Amino acid sequence: MIQLKLKEMKKCFILILFISIFNSSQAQIQSSCVSPPLLTTEYKRDIAQLASSRLFLLQSPDTIFVKIPQAYIDTISEGLAAIFNATSIPERDSVFNLYCVHNLNPFDGFGAYAGFLIKVDTNYSWTNAWQNLITITGDPLMDTLTTKYNLKISQFYNWTIGNYAELSVDSSWNIFALMDSLEMVPGVITVEQNSYVGVAGKISYNTNGNSRYYDFYFEYADCFDGCDAYRKWMFKVNPDCSVEYLGIDNWCYWDQFGTPGQCPFPAPLNCNTFTPVKEIVGQDANILISPNPTNGKFQIEISGIDLVNPSNLEIYNMQGELIFKTSISSLKSYLDLGSPAKGIYLVKISNKQNDSK
Repeated sequence: MIQLKLKEMKKCFILILFISIFNSSQAQIQSSCVSPPLLTTEYKRDIAQLASSRLFLLQSPDTIFVKIPQAYIDTISEGLAAIFNATSIPERDSVFNLYCVHNLNPFDGFGAYAGFLIKVDTNYSWTNAWQNLITITGDPLMDTLTTKYNLKISQFYNWTIGNYAELSVDSSWNIFALMDSLEMVPGVITVEQNSYVGVAGKISYNTNGNSRYYDFYFEYADCFDGCDAYRKWMFKVNPDCSVEYLGIDNWCYWDQFGTPGQCPFPAPLNCNTFTPVKEIVGQDANILISPNPTNGKFQIEISGIDLVNPSNLEIYNMQGELIFKTSISSLKSYLDLGSPAKGIYLVKISNKQNDSK
């Protein structure tokens, strides 16, 4: 069920998303590999990490470069965009808006990290700057690296095991090549990832011929030292950018030992990163749609506002095509759309008298 805020009923409308549920596995859905700016921004880190992982998997000679070759970035970004743009696949919404899957798991070496931990020899004078949390040290090689790759000192630790500087790092680089470069500076002893602990989520990427495969893992249950369970959504992106949803896979550590039911799938996080709803100033109201997802039959209930005159209710698909229209005069209405195609739909409610269109 989705509950959204309605702020005004005259000369405005509300957008409510609901999903018709049908089995979309193996269906080939036309899509586009053009990446929307918001997707590129929100998944910049994920795309760079997947590209780096791909470089090392293929044992490419390009692994020596800190800047990831644009061809790798583009290939992964375009495939991810195809899945994102395949809005008629309900599971696409699960990945991007309901469970908000990102490549965060650090245990495969390419997951989320907070930056670098650099062990230094404090007998080198340039380390004095870092000890005082000053990024620019006066050492030409180190300063070239920190400036070129936008590294910043954030902490310095005098531990019994050694002296360590903590540096923040932009996520768009091949971090392993960058670590190798930093280790070439005299006075640097070791460089390691400063990985987050207890984070969950993973995206994997692979190819077969000209087809691209993406698996999105929502990980949960005791993730501090490695998650005990996951749900995996699997997608195939064809050379023409059409998308096939290949189904899900569920795994639970406890279930593997004959104890089913120990890893119940959690409720959605509902980040709704890609479904913003504008707030319209006016009266408060509640809109309830149930059941949601629906098979085409559902109830819509409005509360907290007077529904004056018969009002228009229109339903559009994601291509902006009107597929259903009726008038409502009651705060509670039952609708039957018949057998609509699977996908995400928009509901528009407008006051008939005050709507200028």
